[in-house]
Amino acid sequence: GKFFSWSCAHAAAPELSALLARSMDFKGQFWCERFFQVLVVLFGLAGFAVGYMKQDFRVTFQFLSAGGGISAVICLPDWPWWNRNPVSWIPYDSEEEEEEEEPAKPKKEKNKEKKKKSQKAQ
Repeated sequence: GKFFSWSCAHAAAPELSALLARSMDFKGQFWCERFFQVLVVLFGLAGFAVGYMKQDFRVTFQFLSAGGGISAVICLPDWPWWNRNPVSWIPYDSEEEEEEEEPAKPKKEKNKEKKKKSQKAQ
């Protein structure tokens, strides 16, 4: 059996279930990654400056940890603002799948079949 199911999550907290079921679009992935990088670099630079002035590496590490924690809370979940440009996928066509399942015939056999069909058409 499954330990976790979406129906269980939806019954417990419908809002949380809806949030977890979302997915980030491609532009959202780009901006999320850029935001993460900028945030960590800014906290790193600020931490370096403050740590240098106080001559304490622990302060630098605390700034970097804070930046990483804040960026994790903002960037790891698929928040709705990361899905503003959803991708519209091409509809599924079951006929194409049936054609692909047929075994591939050698070219000679295909050419013979084409000739037979063209002769029958005449």
